[in-house]
Amino acid sequence: MSNLIFFDINGTIVKRDDRTDIPYKRAINNLLNVENAMDGVDTSARSDKDVFKEVLEIHNETFSEDKWKEFLNVYEENLKEFKESDVWRENVDSKAFIDKLYKTEHKLSLITGELSIGAKYKLEKLGVFKYFPTGGFGEDGLKRFDIAETALKKAKKLYGEDFNEMYIIGDTILDIKTARHLGAKVISITTGSNTKDELKELNPDYIIDSFKEIQNLFL
Repeated sequence: MSNLIFFDINGTIVKRDDRTDIPYKRAINNLLNVENAMDGVDTSARSDKDVFKEVLEIHNETFSEDKWKEFLNVYEENLKEFKESDVWRENVDSKAFIDKLYKTEHKLSLITGELSIGAKYKLEKLGVFKYFPTGGFGEDGLKRFDIAETALKKAKKLYGEDFNEMYIIGDTILDIKTARHLGAKVISITTGSNTKDELKELNPDYIIDSFKEIQNLFL
């Protein structure tokens, strides 16, 4: 029987470093007309909208839906500008693993704080966006649990409920907590913002350095 497998994006599918969020950071700088507007803001495992609200508060700006829509337009302009660059690169062997996984009976989805438009540009650059017909994104909730619950509802609507196990694959301790919240098994990959020791403290079902280590589980 197939499994329902949720992937995080940054630090899991896409390599996470100081280049990964350049378009997002530039969009905020452009909108606020401030250099380095996000300095000191922790973006790990958070929704893009939650981060946006914090940055506005830091710079004594008030959030509004009009301002959010303006930001989305500026953000898309920056995404387009960088789509042929190397800001988004494959994390370890993620692409090869997802390519193979898609050819199986397993059902794929996303749980990410990334806005859907950002997810599209990032994953299209890697050639894997087409494998994820559904997911929970940064506009689906400010907090990870809300995004995850929405992702599960969408997945069940698309795929039905005929699956054996649910898995979440991610790089942070919040991915582990999210998996427990949904009643899913969790695969922690040590390529993101939390160290291997930090991940181990929460006892994930599997802890890996690359995707080839779990090929026998799914392929």
